[in-house]
Amino acid sequence: NKAEGKCLIEALDAILPPTRPTDKALRLPLQ
Repeated sequence: NKAEGKCLIEALDAILPPTRPTDKALRLPLQ
């Protein structure tokens, strides 16, 4: 599950640059 979550985060990062504060807030608890 952790690996899949990280893959999703990385995929999203590649598509959408993490410029929004919401992305950072969501990424912290996921990792």
